[in-house]
Amino acid sequence: MIRISAIRRTTAASLLLAAVVSLSGFAGCRPDPTPPAATERTVTTGRSVGTSDRTATDGRFTLEVKPSSSDPTTISVVVTDTQSAFDKMTDEQLEGLIEVRADAPVLGTIEKLSEREVSFSPSFPLLAGQEYLVRFLRRTEPGANRLECRYRVAAPEAAPAPTVTALYPTSTVLPANHLKFYIVFSEPMQPGEIWGYFRLDDLDNNRPVPRPFRHTELWSRDRKTLTLWFHPGRVKQGVNLNVELGAILVEGRRYRLNISGNWPSARGTPLGDDITRDFTAGPADHQQPDLAKWKVTVPAAHSSSPLVCGLGSPLDWALLHSDVRVETTAGRPVVGTIQTSNNESTWTFTPQSAWQPGRYRIAVGSVLEDLAGNSLERPFEVDVTDAKSAEPTSAGTRHREFTIQP
Repeated sequence: MIRISAIRRTTAASLLLAAVVSLSGFAGCRPDPTPPAATERTVTTGRSVGTSDRTATDGRFTLEVKPSSSDPTTISVVVTDTQSAFDKMTDEQLEGLIEVRADAPVLGTIEKLSEREVSFSPSFPLLAGQEYLVRFLRRTEPGANRLECRYRVAAPEAAPAPTVTALYPTSTVLPANHLKFYIVFSEPMQPGEIWGYFRLDDLDNNRPVPRPFRHTELWSRDRKTLTLWFHPGRVKQGVNLNVELGAILVEGRRYRLNISGNWPSARGTPLGDDITRDFTAGPADHQQPDLAKWKVTVPAAHSSSPLVCGLGSPLDWALLHSDVRVETTAGRPVVGTIQTSNNESTWTFTPQSAWQPGRYRIAVGSVLEDLAGNSLERPFEVDVTDAKSAEPTSAGTRHREFTIQP
């Protein structure tokens, strides 16, 4: 076996002969546009023998390209003789028998497999979408045929652009002290300097809202969901940024959240189209959610009907999935799926198995909060001078019991 390299052969002629091929997707054989020398003839007869190999032959010699079944950019090139032309050929004579090139020859390894067969193997994959010329050169026999074919490596199919599959909250009216959005993508997005891809516009005044976002990236584990925060210092009354720059949202005004279509996914493909969400700022919300006020619709025994909870107002989409569950009164979890609807003001639990008669409870983490950050535990804005209001009402998990009747 010979390893051909530019170090061993410094002349241009030998570089042309030192080629190793990686190919995929045969486009067919056709004549070399450059006329052959007068002392040799070019045969470009080619035929397709399937998707995994292509050939050109002059009756005695056969030039065959075999793309790898597992990697279409990698091939081997095999020349077969009906006689025994390769039997006594030296390594030096083997060099240059096969040439593969695009703008320049590619390097690789040539190997004598038998007295009738030599192989040319790739050192590197070929470029997708590139056409290559493959030649079998019988330089030692003046006037002999030269076999050659052109092969094009298939260009990869264009990958679909990433999309925003969901954006929460879904309501078109958000409290003036709204705190955060959840943006769900179809695939992981490129992290890092992402803030240039976001803009909040005041539609009534036809201008962008200055410095609305908290510059902290909070991604889900699969990096498909981003929590986009308004800066809390702009939301809380009396805080420096709120005093200096004013509130982000003003009740009654219309706004538009813009996500730039230039934002690329982790694999480098941009969103393509800008994503927008229009909403109106409603009254500020300073009331804590109250589990006791939920309207619970209890399903029938031995059915798989959902347990439906009317929450009274929209709550945090992510926390409704992570911090609300159903269990027996003994604390054993009930397996099922969670859905939200009605702008995240309805929570639905569908059991995996039919309901059995008995006592159950809805377990809710005290961190569950509304769109303004008011949780079961405490309001978002706390008067620290008031010791009573500064203390959390309770921590841990809250429960709301219900019974499935026989």
